[in-house]
Amino acid sequence: MKGTLCLLMLLPLFTPHPTLADDLLPPGPFTESECINCHNELDPELIRQWREGPHAGTSGSGCSGCHGDRHTGSAGTAREDQVCTGCHEGPASHSYATSKHGIITRLAKRRQDWQQPLQRGNYRSPGCSYCHLHDRDHGDTMASSQGPEVRHWICSGCHSPRYVREQFASGKRQLDIADLKLSEGETLISSTIEPEPDMLLSLRQDLIRHRQNVLLGVGHQSPDYQWWHGQPALDGDLIRIRDAIYTLNRTENNARNATSIEKD
Repeated sequence: MKGTLCLLMLLPLFTPHPTLADDLLPPGPFTESECINCHNELDPELIRQWREGPHAGTSGSGCSGCHGDRHTGSAGTAREDQVCTGCHEGPASHSYATSKHGIITRLAKRRQDWQQPLQRGNYRSPGCSYCHLHDRDHGDTMASSQGPEVRHWICSGCHSPRYVREQFASGKRQLDIADLKLSEGETLISSTIEPEPDMLLSLRQDLIRHRQNVLLGVGHQSPDYQWWHGQPALDGDLIRIRDAIYTLNRTENNARNATSIEKD
């Protein structure tokens, strides 16, 4: 009897808390306000991160956009890459997909346990959520406001600190070179006649886009975006800008000479 009584007293300690066990939670579906109100009581910091992050607001994605509208499997669902790439199309997702991290994650997709928390070393290769929503962060762990220390810490969960330092130093050099090319191109464009012709406006947009590709290539460790869609593309932009300026100047000189001949 005494042993039975002790067992009954200990039993609650081994009973899953209702908020931690999917099978004891209401199945749903839930509305957006129901998710926010409930989780704001359980973890107000998480809701604060979401509200101040890029996914809140009318143009963002709510709880159900990433987790679905039911409890079962909601954490694992939000950790899969296709949830992110469904909205983040274009160079951002493509630069990650062409990186070694992206390729390994795609090949190991069926063997991946997406229910694992997004914590250091829990995944063979980092998916979108592993880096950007690390350790339940509902803002953006990779945001520039977080500082480089956070990114160093996440990367060193799988790589040696020395290797991480080398990659970050290499990435900074790449961005410095890209910024020099961007500055040179914008200086050339600003030195032309005003207002800028549509041709030069388009070339300026190309400069900005290709500099962004270098950033994505560095951040996602994608050689294609560092070297194919990035640095060489910037080199090509500078050549086309010089050619365009030369053509504009020649056309202007020809027109000036023609006017002078007519006056004579």
